[in-house]
Amino acid sequence: QAQASAVRSAAAGPAGGWAVAPLAGGGVGATMSDFSVDFTKSYARRRPDEPRSHYSSRLKFINALIKGEAENITDERIEVLSHCYSNVKYLSNVYTKEIMEMLRKYDPEIPM
Repeated sequence: QAQASAVRSAAAGPAGGWAVAPLAGGGVGATMSDFSVDFTKSYARRRPDEPRSHYSSRLKFINALIKGEAENITDERIEVLSHCYSNVKYLSNVYTKEIMEMLRKYDPEIPM
């Protein structure tokens, strides 16, 4: 319970919203025990212009990325890839083959 309140307070956005609430649905990050995101890290912060639904999807992507890459990825790389993920998913951006493959690896719904 102490961990859950620490996560809630760290994840609350500038408007006081509960950014982790949408993660209770199915898919990656369905339970808090399966969730590996460290909310004290810069990659887990919600951007002021980021809709809550986009933030929730980005957190799920970050969680899958951390679980899949573990010791092979830096916090900076997580942050960059998570923003690339949002740009591809919501703005239809396209990146190099390497980046697109990495994004697709952790979210198969990313277009080819």
